[in-house]
Amino acid sequence: MLGILYESYVHPLTILSTLPSAGVGAVAALMLCGSDLNLITIIGVILLIGIVKKNGIMMVDFALAVQRGEGKQPRDAIYEACLLRFRPIMMTTMAALLGALPLALGTGVGSELRRPLGIPIVGGLIFS
Repeated sequence: MLGILYESYVHPLTILSTLPSAGVGAVAALMLCGSDLNLITIIGVILLIGIVKKNGIMMVDFALAVQRGEGKQPRDAIYEACLLRFRPIMMTTMAALLGALPLALGTGVGSELRRPLGIPIVGGLIFS
């Protein structure tokens, strides 16, 4: 789908290249907390993939719009995209991270279902 959207094979690979670091962070957080990989954890990883992929799409899409609209060189377009999209990306990432933090740290009734959902989200967002 991303290849059709951007009419290129390179840009989707650029966007998807952000996912391995998030996956490593999710697995590291699960190992650190001693949690197993189960269905709830996989749902958390899928949520993490969506958040991290959205960040890459925001960056690449803005850089392509600047490059095509203003006729800038790719390096300059990427630099401008990094400057202008850093704050919105950090705001959405921190909102997701702080929203998942109570899930990962919570105790009490039902925490055995909430913790495996929050741990990979928090670990993956911190690492990515």
